[in-house]
Amino acid sequence: MRSGEILGLIWRDGVALPSDGGHRNFEALFGQILPVRTAALLAGKACPHPLAMSDELELAPALPLGDVLVEELPLDLPYGTMVLFLPEWETDMSLLLGGAVGETFQLMINLACVPMERETDALYLLAHAAVRRVAGLAARGCPVDPGAFNLGLAGCLQRHWAGSSGAQIMDPTLFAREDFLWQPSLTHYLARLDPGFTAPDPRIISADLLGVSDQPLQLPEWTSRMEAVMRAVLGAPEREPAPVHSGLAARFNLQ
Repeated sequence: MRSGEILGLIWRDGVALPSDGGHRNFEALFGQILPVRTAALLAGKACPHPLAMSDELELAPALPLGDVLVEELPLDLPYGTMVLFLPEWETDMSLLLGGAVGETFQLMINLACVPMERETDALYLLAHAAVRRVAGLAARGCPVDPGAFNLGLAGCLQRHWAGSSGAQIMDPTLFAREDFLWQPSLTHYLARLDPGFTAPDPRIISADLLGVSDQPLQLPEWTSRMEAVMRAVLGAPEREPAPVHSGLAARFNLQ
């Protein structure tokens, strides 16, 4: 989504803080899957599916997303927060969680320096880890439906893998299945889509891949830790850490 479209989403279509119980609990559920500081907002018809963005995303010169949201909403938004826009008409929290997790993985890969030739492997590994993590949470009584989560994740990955490439999917029902990640047709499709795809064995992928912290991290820190994990798993060399510039801890709505 382009900067002008994001501003339109906020100014013309309108965004709001969650008000009903289901949406208010979304951040807590999301945090049990991925330990990254998150602000979930509801968006109107211009938001057809979950969107994940950095609060530092510049919508115009010197106009970051976080500053716009603090002006528009009664919201205190700490720096380093990931913003999730959720379609207000969707009430299935598990479906939304799947879509939001998939969008977050794509954001992380874009912000990190995962080698381009290993990005498909990385997203495949992360998706399997998330599905295992959610299955474990459900087994422990967490109010999340693994099947619906998987379908939300499938829709997100279909948009990413099939939507931009135009490559034909031989099995048209692939991304409509809860078990899409385990289908041989998926690995065959990804191998045709990306010659660098190595088809990692799903049986060796652990939910612990996502457990980089016991507490929510700022988006840059979470991204850095996830990049280190992915480089280790993928066998990619480590890179020198970028210097971290200090600044204010948070932006506040003073109205």
